[in-house]
Amino acid sequence: MADDVRDKVILIVQDTLRAESGRDDLLVAPEDTMDTVPEWDSLNFMRVFLSINEAFEITPDFDDAIHYTSVAKLTDFLREQVT
Repeated sequence: MADDVRDKVILIVQDTLRAESGRDDLLVAPEDTMDTVPEWDSLNFMRVFLSINEAFEITPDFDDAIHYTSVAKLTDFLREQVT
């Protein structure tokens, strides 16, 4: 299940950033963060936030937004939320 969550996070982040940037070649890796992917800026942070929440059917607190800054943090956070 752990890899399933991570893979889904990567796909959602990647698809969101591709759609917003118009870059079909953009790839997101498990170690990526907002600091390593230029397209993952503050505006796209909100788009990723909304996409993840919708896909995993969660309603996090605003304080949980800190987890939406990297694939690893998101994966760990979502593992806690969906189990």
